[in-house]
Amino acid sequence: MKKISPKQPSSFNFNRQIPLFLKKISPILAAVFIFQFSIFNFLSCASDRITSFSPDTEKPVRLAPYVSEEMLNADFWIQRAKKPYKVKMSLEEIAAWNREIYKPAKKELGHLCDLRKMDSVISSAELRSFFFRHSMKSPWYKKITTKNGDEIHELSRNEWREIFENMNYSLLERLDFFFKEPLPKSDEFTADFPVRKAICVKRGNIRLIPDDSFFSADKDYWYDDIAQNSGVLMNEPLLVLFESKDKKWYFVQTSFCTGWIKSSDLAFCDDDEFLRYFDYAEKVPSSFVTITQDRFLLDEDYVLSSPETDFSGVPELFMGTYLHCASWADERFSSVFPDRLPYASYAVEIPYRKKDGYLALSYAIIPAGYSCQGLLPYTQAATLKLAFQSLGVRYGWGGMNEARDCSEYLKDIFRCFGFAFPRNSRYQLAMPGKTIEFKKKSASSRSSSLSSLESGSPLGFPGHVFMYLGNVDGKDYVLGALGAYYADFDESDGIEKFEPISANSVNINTLGVLRKNGKSWLEMLSQAKMLSDDGSFEDNRVTLNPKWKFAGFSKTNSGTSYLYKAVRKRKKITVALNAGHGTKGGSLIKTYSHPDKSAKITGGTDPAGVYMSTSISGGMYFKNGESEADVNLRTARLLKKMLLDAGYDVLMIRDSEDSQLDNIARTVIANNNADIHIAIHYDLDKKNEDKGVFYCSVPEGIKYLPNVKKHWKESERLGRCLVQGLAAQNLKVYENGKMDVDLTQTSYSTIPAVDIELGNQCTDTGTENLKKEAKGLLEGIELFFKK
Repeated sequence: MKKISPKQPSSFNFNRQIPLFLKKISPILAAVFIFQFSIFNFLSCASDRITSFSPDTEKPVRLAPYVSEEMLNADFWIQRAKKPYKVKMSLEEIAAWNREIYKPAKKELGHLCDLRKMDSVISSAELRSFFFRHSMKSPWYKKITTKNGDEIHELSRNEWREIFENMNYSLLERLDFFFKEPLPKSDEFTADFPVRKAICVKRGNIRLIPDDSFFSADKDYWYDDIAQNSGVLMNEPLLVLFESKDKKWYFVQTSFCTGWIKSSDLAFCDDDEFLRYFDYAEKVPSSFVTITQDRFLLDEDYVLSSPETDFSGVPELFMGTYLHCASWADERFSSVFPDRLPYASYAVEIPYRKKDGYLALSYAIIPAGYSCQGLLPYTQAATLKLAFQSLGVRYGWGGMNEARDCSEYLKDIFRCFGFAFPRNSRYQLAMPGKTIEFKKKSASSRSSSLSSLESGSPLGFPGHVFMYLGNVDGKDYVLGALGAYYADFDESDGIEKFEPISANSVNINTLGVLRKNGKSWLEMLSQAKMLSDDGSFEDNRVTLNPKWKFAGFSKTNSGTSYLYKAVRKRKKITVALNAGHGTKGGSLIKTYSHPDKSAKITGGTDPAGVYMSTSISGGMYFKNGESEADVNLRTARLLKKMLLDAGYDVLMIRDSEDSQLDNIARTVIANNNADIHIAIHYDLDKKNEDKGVFYCSVPEGIKYLPNVKKHWKESERLGRCLVQGLAAQNLKVYENGKMDVDLTQTSYSTIPAVDIELGNQCTDTGTENLKKEAKGLLEGIELFFKK
C-alpha cells in the first residue's frame, strides 16, 4: 500500500481536543486552563507520537481502532468459523489452480511466468523492454550518512548515468529520452544474450537498479525504498538474463517479476537440477519440507559442515521456503550428532554458491515445530494460524529489510499450501478462482457480500490486499501487512477524523478505516477471491492416450504437450507445432519405421532398408554452438505467438527443453488434437553456407500405406504453401523447395503433416531471422487454409 504521509499521529492529543471542550466555557477560564495544562503536558512528556486509540494508556499492547486484545489470537477467529478444519482444496485441485495461473490471462493480469517455457536466449529488444518497464519520471532521493549527519540530495543526471553504466546497457538509444542527448550506439546490444538457469541460495532482494542504497521519492520520508521490487526466497528458481558491469549484480526473471539481484544470492545450475524446483503441489510429500515459521535462524550445530570451503552456513529461513529432503541414512549425520538423536526433525538440503558461481548442497536438520513435511492441508484454521504468526511484524515495501508488504505477506502464507501467487496486489486480485465483485455495489450490498466470504480469504482493492477475518458486532475485520491508513473516528470518539496512521506492520483493522482520498476500505473494495475452480478451468495438457490409433507403437511417451487457445478472432483451427528433437535418451531407442512394419525406403537419420528407426534423434549443432533442439523450440514459440494473435489454436507438441515424447507419440498426439501438423527442423549437411528452406515431401514408396493414402496430397499442398510463405519473406529456397524423405511422422500421420527444414548448420539463428522464418510459416499456413 502506498504511503500517505510521513507525519506520525499522536495518541489522545489533548492539545487538539481541549479546544472542543473549551467552546462550552468562558474565554477567561479557557485561557487559565490552557496555561495550566500546557505546563502539565510538558512535564508529563506528552511527546509520544505513536497512536494506540486505547483509552487505557497503561495497556502494554497498542491496538487499531475497534480491535480488542482477544482478537490478536487466531483461535478467536477460528472458533467463529463454521468448518475451520475442513480441507478446502486437495493437492490435485491446487495443482490445477496453479496450472491455470500460469496461463496468460486475457488482459495479461493474474498470471505467472513459467520459466521452463522461456527460450535459451533473449533478444536485445526484449531485454530493453524489461529494463525500462519501470518509470523513473519522478525524482529519486538518496541519503548519505557523514560525520556531520545525514545528507539528502536528489539524484543528478551524472549519478543516473553511472547507474545506467553499471547496468552495462547504457548505450541503448532508449536512454536518449532521459539524457536529452544522442548517445552512441553499439553492435554489442543488437545481438541475442544467453539465458542461464539459477537457484536462489538465500532470501534475496529484487531491485529496480543494480544498487542497494536506500532511495526515496520523498526527501522527508525514509521508510519505503522505491528501488525495491520484491523479495525472493531460498530455492526459488530464476533465469539470469544479463550481468552488471561490476559483475556484482544479475538482471533476472523470476516467475513473478524481473529486476536486479546480487550475484552472491544465487547459484547457477544445470537443466536437470533446475527442474527440481517447480510444481510442489504435484511432488511426493516425503521429498521436501515447507518452512511454516515466520522466520528463524538455525544454530551451527543443526548444520553439517561442508567439504567445500565456499559454504558459509545457513542463512535465515522464512515462511513458505521449500527445502528438499536428504536421507538420514547418510553417515555424515551420525558424525555430526554423536551426543544426541535429533528426533522430530527433518534432514534437508541447504543450497549454497561455490566460488565458481555454481550450485552445491550442504545438509541440515530442521525441527518439525518450524516446518511440515510436504505441504499443509489447506484449511481455514491453518491459514489463520500461519497468518497470525506474523502479527505485529514490520511492514517492508517490496520486501525491503527482509520484511513483507501486503501482497508478499499473502504469497508466502499460501505457499505453505502449494499455491503459486503472483507478486503484486492487482495481479492477485486477478487470480483464477471464484470471485466476489464489489464494484458498483452499495455499502449494504458490500457488507452482505462479505457475509458469504470465509475467513482467511484474500480480498482488497487496487494497491492493497489483505485477508478477511470476519464480522464482529457489525464491523468487518481484516488482517494484512499495511503501510498507512487514516482513522475512521469522529470527534465524539476523542480523535479527529482523517487522522493519519503510519502503521507499517502486520495488523488487524476494520474495513471502516480510510484511505487518503477519504473513502473507507469498504467503499474501496473491488474483489475478494475464493481459491477454487470457478468452472472455467481447462487443463491444457495433452498426453498420449494408449487407445489412440498407432499409440501402441510408441516407446517414449511420458511427456506432455500443451494446447493454447486463441483469445481473439478465434478460427477454431488447431495447428500442431512440433519443435524437432529435445527428448533425452531418444536416440538410443528404436521404433518401427512404418505401422505395417515394412522397411524404410529412403535414408535420413537411419539408412534405407531398416525396419526399426531411431525413435527420436538428438539433432545437430549450428556453427555458433547452439543446438538444433533449442533453435527449433525458439522458432516454434515465436510462431505460436503469431498464430494465437491470428486466431489459431496451437498445440505445442514440445514446449520444454526435454519432452519425453518420441516421433510416434508426437505424431499420434497431433493426429487426435489438431488439424495440421508441422515439424520444425534444420538440415545437417556438408555445406559452408545456408542452403535455404525446403519441405520433406512424401516418397512414392509409402503413398500406398492406408493412412498416408488419405492425406499425402494435402500434406504436399501444405508443404508447398509453407515454402511459398517463406519465400515471400525473402528467405532462400533450396532447389525446388522439396526433398523426398521417408519420415516416421509421415507414415504414422492421419492428418496433413509436413517436416519443414528452415536451413542448415550455417543458418542465422538470431531472433530477428527466426522471426522472419516464423512470419513466413504463418503466411504459408494462412495460404493453406484459404484454399
